Amino acid sequence: MSVPLCRLATNDYSVSDWLSLHDFDVAAVKKTLHNIKVPHTPISYDEIKYPLQLSAEEAWELASKAFTDALPKLSGDIGIVRDNCEKVFDAPETEQPHTLDRGAKQVPFVSLCFQGTPADVLCVAHEFGHALQYHIASGSFVPPVWREFAAFVAEKMLLGFIQKNRPDLYAPLYAAWRKDSTIYFGKDTKQLQDAMCVPTAPYIYRINYPIARHLADQIFDASADYDLTEIFQGKFSHSELLSTLQDQNGSHEEDNYLPEVPEVETDRSAINAYRYLGMMSLLDIDYWQGESEKTIEEYYSTRLTHMQSQTVLVGIGKERKPIGYAIWDAGKDDASIIRLKRQAAPFGDHLELQQILQRRLPENVRVLSHHARSAREEQIAW
Repeated sequence: MSVPLCRLATNDYSVSDWLSLHDFDVAAVKKTLHNIKVPHTPISYDEIKYPLQLSAEEAWELASKAFTDALPKLSGDIGIVRDNCEKVFDAPETEQPHTLDRGAKQVPFVSLCFQGTPADVLCVAHEFGHALQYHIASGSFVPPVWREFAAFVAEKMLLGFIQKNRPDLYAPLYAAWRKDSTIYFGKDTKQLQDAMCVPTAPYIYRINYPIARHLADQIFDASADYDLTEIFQGKFSHSELLSTLQDQNGSHEEDNYLPEVPEVETDRSAINAYRYLGMMSLLDIDYWQGESEKTIEEYYSTRLTHMQSQTVLVGIGKERKPIGYAIWDAGKDDASIIRLKRQAAPFGDHLELQQILQRRLPENVRVLSHHARSAREEQIAW
């Protein structure tokens, strides 16, 4: 949540004032709300309650790396916010996370209660996004929907960076992000829908979230490239952005277009092996990130070795379609240690893939994840 010095006051403003402030009309808001879908996620979220092995400062540093990666033009401003923003990470649990815009010549102030959960890490990125936008705005007023839009874009940038550089953290962070979406696109969307029926009703800050969250998702789902720098610089056209994106489907994931997998043929092991190689290849073509760019010889030999040692798993979903795959190494000196080498789930089924993998591996093993660009050499996967 952002708290600028000139924020709208709940007692002094109406929904109609909010519409005028953003140059929205009721019809356009209703059309956008019509495209919002509540994510259907039958997966348990129990794992997101447990703390990650990240301190608040490490999460702040991780967010700054994600921003620099996505916004190289703003690397100087990102560095200023990273190093100079005043932060309180041990705020009372009852206090809402917030970022305070303190004017043109002062760095913003960030406050939140960090307990190390995946949701807390996303919150750090969210508030970093507010702080960066305030710093660049340099005291200029930014309407609340566009403030939250930038903060939700910040969360998506972190998720994208994590998926590439810290895959051990991606599943819990993605689960926390999905759970947040059920709130923004559930209760908060219903509140905004009700507000559109009574524009004279008092303004409530949470009505800013549904449109901001939806548009942030659409920016990353859009097929055309979009200069994210403009969002934090305030140079984008609000009306043009709305008209471009509001007709797009509100889906957060790409549909799994892969064909159903035939049943395993017990007497045709070579055919089964070719099918597994084909499924991994198709999954990697969508997942990209360093594998589909390798030579055929290197790609094939690596997977063949793992197939021969039975250290590869292709996850098959409920529709009998491949949803992702994982490869790992068993500890040479300690059989109780498993080192994950790759997890790829291009259609958003990371949690389901991890659950299938957990059922496949022995219960008493310690699973570690390694990535060449991680801040640490190895991370505990679960």
